[in-house]
Amino acid sequence: MKTLITLLFLLVAINSNAQSTDLIVGDWIFKKALNENIDEAGLAQIKAEVIDKWKFVFKPNGEFETYIMDEKGTGKWKLTSDSKSIVLTGMEESPMELKILSSTENELVLKLGLGEFLLKKIDN
Repeated sequence: MKTLITLLFLLVAINSNAQSTDLIVGDWIFKKALNENIDEAGLAQIKAEVIDKWKFVFKPNGEFETYIMDEKGTGKWKLTSDSKSIVLTGMEESPMELKILSSTENELVLKLGLGEFLLKKIDN
């Protein structure tokens, strides 16, 4: 009986992590800065350099690509065990943790350092 309960618990844990991973896989683009305490100059800079210009591609095999200002970066990604953060490795500031504030099939809200951003899934 103990073995059966342990097996069921492991299946539920694996399945819930797989579902969370499935929500992250895909092409995402930064659409909006959500911080309310950004001054005009900071907001203008974010709009010029990030919004509709920074893209992440999270692949099902755990690799990612990122594109910003005509630069491409690559590395590995994984969800933390609690599915509340994405950890990126393989880039210069490795590892880098992106806190997941919320996620749906088409929207992802991430905290990067002091910034909070809405990303939208891109249909390919």
